[in-house]
Amino acid sequence: MADFPFDQELHTPELCLLAVQKYGGNLRFVPEEYRTPELCLVAVKDDGNALRFVPEAVKTAELRLAAVKRSGRALKYMSEELKTPELCLAAVQQRGEWLQYVPEPRRTPELCLVAVKDDGNALQFVPEAVKTAKLCLVAVKRRGKALAYTPEELKTPELCLAAARNNGMALLSVPEALKTPELCLAVVQNAGWALQYVPEELKSAELCRAAVQHYGKALGYVPERLHAIHAGRFGDNSSEQPGGMRHSAALGGQRDGQTTEHGD
Repeated sequence: MADFPFDQELHTPELCLLAVQKYGGNLRFVPEEYRTPELCLVAVKDDGNALRFVPEAVKTAELRLAAVKRSGRALKYMSEELKTPELCLAAVQQRGEWLQYVPEPRRTPELCLVAVKDDGNALQFVPEAVKTAKLCLVAVKRRGKALAYTPEELKTPELCLAAARNNGMALLSVPEALKTPELCLAVVQNAGWALQYVPEELKSAELCRAAVQHYGKALGYVPERLHAIHAGRFGDNSSEQPGGMRHSAALGGQRDGQTTEHGD
């Protein structure tokens, strides 16, 4: 039935077709007796998510594939037994996050690799048994925060460095034993704002200077002990930037606003 009272005489097949051609989601307003395979195909070709308004008896293989090719999220609106390998691959190739609607038995290493290559955060939908060091490395290089979905035993120095370089927030998921001065320095050199995630005991003068040089507001995360002890060292240094620009006092650095925090 339609979602609102309607006049049967006014809801003609021709009018319903016009509405669906304008927007596939209008299929929801079409009387069920008019939801023919032909009309439903028009709807899902415009909006794959219109599959949720298609009667079960009308969900043919052709129609399901057309819906998924338009929007992989359409997998959500079909029963598990209808989610063929072909459909699942079509959905994941479109957007890695649609892996969440793939039945777990069909989440093969090959399909999961396709997913994380598109969106590293799709790693959260990868079965634990399928998560290998190689797969996780691909994921964190795509999205650093995917380190949060990486098994602890697979978090190597190489993998953690790759993740943190992609997104400084990944430092939050790095095991304490792997948060070395070298790793933290490599991170803040490219994401000064990540200084806020560096353990206090690792905030050396060199590391803080590197962070502030990249992102001036990182000065707010520099320990007071360094402000006091190294005031002269930080304050007296100014040097030429490319193009004749100079950075001055207090640890130096590029202008705030040139770096976007937490990008991923």
